[in-house]
Amino acid sequence: MDEPTNTPGEEPAERVDDVHALRALFHTAEADQYETNRAAARRAEVLADILDMAREIPDIYGDTPNRGGWAHDQVELAERCAAIEAASRMCLPEREVWALAQAARDGRKLLPGLWHQVHEGFATPAHLTAASTHLGTMRYNPTLRETYDTTLADLALRVSLPVFKRKAKELAHRLLEASAAEKHAAALKERRVVVTDVEDDMSWYSVLMPTWKAKAAFRRQTSTAKHLAKNQQEDRTRHQIRADLATASLLGENTPQAVKTKVFVTIPLDRLTPDARASVRDHVPGRAGLNLNREPLIPGEGPIDEVTARQILLDAGAFTRVITDPVTGVILDMDRRTRTATPAQRAWLALWHGTCLRDGCDRLALDADIDHWCQYHGPKRGPTNIANLEPECNPDHVIKDFTKVKHRRRRDHTIQLEFPTGHHTRPTPALPDDPPF
Repeated sequence: MDEPTNTPGEEPAERVDDVHALRALFHTAEADQYETNRAAARRAEVLADILDMAREIPDIYGDTPNRGGWAHDQVELAERCAAIEAASRMCLPEREVWALAQAARDGRKLLPGLWHQVHEGFATPAHLTAASTHLGTMRYNPTLRETYDTTLADLALRVSLPVFKRKAKELAHRLLEASAAEKHAAALKERRVVVTDVEDDMSWYSVLMPTWKAKAAFRRQTSTAKHLAKNQQEDRTRHQIRADLATASLLGENTPQAVKTKVFVTIPLDRLTPDARASVRDHVPGRAGLNLNREPLIPGEGPIDEVTARQILLDAGAFTRVITDPVTGVILDMDRRTRTATPAQRAWLALWHGTCLRDGCDRLALDADIDHWCQYHGPKRGPTNIANLEPECNPDHVIKDFTKVKHRRRRDHTIQLEFPTGHHTRPTPALPDDPPF
């Protein structure tokens, strides 16, 4: 068979077919992306409607209004109940529910041009969130806000989201005509510390601070790192030395203000001597099948590797056995005659449960309220013992006491919420004991 011939400068026929196929794939990807964006906009809009409805009709979730009607905090509590239910139904973090709803609110009320692009699928709710972050006093200035909205609505069609965020910030500063000092003062109010977990039991510890302080701190650590690196026995890189210096400074090591922490280290049963193993219960019924005697862990965060656990124990220099006190033999599960839990009980509850017991809540038990499941006061007074105590974060504690949302306690002490709409939360499934790898 003769090979197909082509005139000079003409692409082979099969290359043209490839281009058409690739173009068709691009069109499909674009169409799918626009539909995904439209669906995200609809979801954000519905979430805003849900939270707005909860505010307008708080008796859906609220218990009893005050004499003068619903108080502001009762309205906010009803809105929070709606956010928790939405997060449970859609398997979303609560903060994402709030962020999506607020993006839709700002879009519909303040940024109609950008909202149109989002609603039609040409932009995402993340564009709205970025734009509303820099609205500032433009919320109350329709003329400036219209210019801001029109410019960003056009920009959203032309640039990527990271570029859009940067341009939105630049445009807002230009329109507001804030002086450099005013800009810095406004930014200074946003200073904060953020901890971001990454892989392999590591985390970024980020501090938003004035630039001159950040540069000065870095130069100070660099100077010290250079000096330490001259030691021939030093095997750390300069980056590692700087990180270690910053960590030691944050923890206040070798100072009177050094951080003092309680370190929980669990030791697998098969690492103990026969005599020691006989004194430890085989299984402690924790959440989601957790066995505290099987793996090292950080309460509320999850397992850590054995090398890190051993290092923590060595750094601590001492340990407390949680099952029973190794010195006094005091049983933690004791019926106290006062309402307040003992420090030992609080420590045990934090280790046992890790986080607030309500389905879907990831606030640490270490920071939670210690609540009596059966109320301490009243005709059916509940004792202050481990069986009747549970860590529950303050917002969820308020929901339990002042709304129509029912709390149901499971055998493992986790708490299921049942909402007036009939929806109820689901427990976190347990991982298999033996992973398939």
